[in-house]
Amino acid sequence: MAVTTGYSQSTDPSSKKIVGTWYADANRNTRWVFTTDGKVFNYDKNTFKVMYRYTISNSCQNNSDDTLEFITLMDKDGDEYCFRINAINENKNGVLSMTNMSNMEALLFVNDINIVITN
Repeated sequence: MAVTTGYSQSTDPSSKKIVGTWYADANRNTRWVFTTDGKVFNYDKNTFKVMYRYTISNSCQNNSDDTLEFITLMDKDGDEYCFRINAINENKNGVLSMTNMSNMEALLFVNDINIVITN
């Protein structure tokens, strides 16, 4: 029996699409590097700042939705930070869009420092 979810079998899962280097759209000196082993490294002007462990699931903290994906970042002290994933490289546009669930701030990242985001 086949189970169909909202995801096409031909598309990569978010856990695969997020791997790589993402530059903050608002400040290209800030970059997050996601690795395949569940770590994300934060850099500012090529200086390492902090490492988090990350997980992608349908819930984080007090947020849960079977139709959405969230990324949870955990620091070395065990503090968790929750983000809703809005899009990861949709149609190969090079954009990672997330919402910080603590303040509902939209965060945009690009996987190529030369990409210009237009509305």
